[in-house]
Amino acid sequence: MAVGLTLQLNLMPRVLNADKARELVALVAGMHGTRSFRNILAQSAAEGVFKDNKTLRSYLDILVRGGVLTVRGRDVGSVYAQQLYSLRSAKPRVWMGLAVLRRHGLNWNVPEEEMRLVPTDFEGLARSQAFGPGLIGSFEDCLVHELRLDARRKKGTSPLVVSMFATKKMDLPYLLRRSDELSVGKAVRLAFTRILQVTCSKQTKVNASVFFAVRDRFLKIARQYSQSSFWKLVEKRGVGSIGLRIINDLGEYDIILTAGKQLGVAG
Repeated sequence: MAVGLTLQLNLMPRVLNADKARELVALVAGMHGTRSFRNILAQSAAEGVFKDNKTLRSYLDILVRGGVLTVRGRDVGSVYAQQLYSLRSAKPRVWMGLAVLRRHGLNWNVPEEEMRLVPTDFEGLARSQAFGPGLIGSFEDCLVHELRLDARRKKGTSPLVVSMFATKKMDLPYLLRRSDELSVGKAVRLAFTRILQVTCSKQTKVNASVFFAVRDRFLKIARQYSQSSFWKLVEKRGVGSIGLRIINDLGEYDIILTAGKQLGVAG
């Protein structure tokens, strides 16, 4: 059963270091004897992974939340129980889905159960955010996952993903790299190209106020991408053909009205 997103997100670093998380897992897995926090800290410092106990706790916490490690307490006669860590899985898992995208700013009412636990890698884990006892995937990872899922299951949610492309700035290099890894790279690049074509059109059949609101927002975002040379990545050839048909079928109404709803200027 999905964990409700009404739980408040815990404060964690925006992006952790994926390599450090991977090293820490290997360190814990290779330890002999008691894998207590104190012993892990000593071993970590000796191997040059982490020397600061606060940083180590942050990484151990996200690894436990992501299902890679498990922790249990042992009474040692002190005020605080001793924390003992062990390896649980080699593959992290995070929550993704429309309910998670809602947490990332999706302006649509969606059921809280519209989320699923998805395997990811250490980079996806490092970019995730904590909520309750688990983790939610990053904004970019959730978008790529939803587009890929819609291409396979025909859920009809790709326009919602495209509306986010049109109205919210994101880590574009990471988004495109992840989309290539999941074979929706061509579809994601086509989506940005279609949004640009539609918003730069001299004629429109949709409400003018909605059209101009979406155009102004997207062109502002596109200029920022262009100024940082990120837009050149959109023009490169993407990987995979998953989702291409869905994006090709999106018309002006699908793009503008859905993006307008995302902006709050269309019903």
